[in-house]
Amino acid sequence: MPSAQRVLWAKFRVSAVILVALAILGTISYLLTGGTVFESKTTLYLYLSDVTGVGPGSPVRVNGIGVGKVRSVNLSGSTNPDRIIKVTMGVERERLLNITSDSTAQIESETAIGDKFVAISSGTSAGHIQPNGEIPLKPPSELLKSLQSNRDSVDSPIGQFQKQVDAIDAVIADIEQGKSLVGQFVKGDEIYRSLLKRIVDIERAVKAVADTSGAMGHELYTDQLFRQIHDPLAKLDQSLSRMQAGQGGIGQFLRDPAQYKQLRDSLGNLRSSIADFRKQPFVDSEQSYTGWNRQVALLIRNVDEFNASPMMATSAVYDNLNGAARQMQQTLKEFRENPRKFLRLKVF
Repeated sequence: MPSAQRVLWAKFRVSAVILVALAILGTISYLLTGGTVFESKTTLYLYLSDVTGVGPGSPVRVNGIGVGKVRSVNLSGSTNPDRIIKVTMGVERERLLNITSDSTAQIESETAIGDKFVAISSGTSAGHIQPNGEIPLKPPSELLKSLQSNRDSVDSPIGQFQKQVDAIDAVIADIEQGKSLVGQFVKGDEIYRSLLKRIVDIERAVKAVADTSGAMGHELYTDQLFRQIHDPLAKLDQSLSRMQAGQGGIGQFLRDPAQYKQLRDSLGNLRSSIADFRKQPFVDSEQSYTGWNRQVALLIRNVDEFNASPMMATSAVYDNLNGAARQMQQTLKEFRENPRKFLRLKVF
C-alpha cells in the first residue's frame, strides 16, 4: 500500500497538470479570438426583408475592419416586409465610437461565391450609435450605387467577375463573327474542307501502302523480308547443329577429347622443358654468372683501351690513310688513261 506522502505527491502532480492544461487552453482561446475574449461587448440589431448566407458566427465589419460577430438570426414577428428578419450582432463596446449614428449596413461577400458578412458603413454624423441600438439597412438606391462602383472598380470581386463576363462575351462574339478558329469552323466550311482533304490524303497513303505492286506492299504481302531475317537464323541453327553433332574442326574439338588431350600434353611438355631449362647450370649456377660477368668486364676494358690509343685519340693516322687512299686513286686513274707510262722494259 502506497504511503501518504506518495499519495499527496501524486495529487499534487495531477493538480499541476490540470492547471497547466487550463492555462494552455485559455491562451489558445485568447489567441483564436484575437485577444477580444475578455473585452466587453454590446448588442446591435439589423432588420432585413430576407437573409441568405448570414448566420450565427458570421463576421461583422465596420469599413472593412472586424468588430464582432453575428449572434443569432431570427424572425422578428413584424408585419413590415422590410423588417421580417432580425439579426442580432455582438460588437466590441469600444468599437461603438467608430460607428456613427447615421451608419448603414448591408450584406456583402468577399467573392461572388464566398461567405457573406455584415458590412457597416460609417456616416458623417458627429455622434455615435448607442449600445443595443439599431443600424438601418442601406437604401436600395445607395445599394445600387455601391454595386455600380464595385462593378467599375477592377479590384473588387464584382469588377473581376464583370471582367470575366466581358472576356467570355468577346470570345462568343468572335465565334459568331467567324474571327477565331472555332468561329471559322462554326460559320464557314474552310476548316472542314482542309480536314477532309487531309483525311483523303491519309486514305490515299494507306491505299498506296496496301498496293501489292509498290515496294511497301511487296514487303507486306510477300515473304521476302521474312526470308531475309529467317535465312541467316536458319544457317546459324544449322551450324550449331553440326557443331553439336561433332562435325567440322570446332565440332570435333568439342566432341572428341583427343585434340584437347594433345594440346594438354604439348603444354605439359613445354612446362617440363621450361623446368629443365631452369635447372641448367647456366641459369641455376652462380659460377656461370660470375664467368660471363668477367668476360663482359674484360671486353669493356679492351674497348676502353682501344678508344684511348693514339690512333683513336689523334687524326694523324686518319690523315695518313686518307692521303694514301687519294694517292692510290690518282695512280689508278693515270694507269687507266695511259698504261704505257708504267711499262718499262729493261734489257740486260
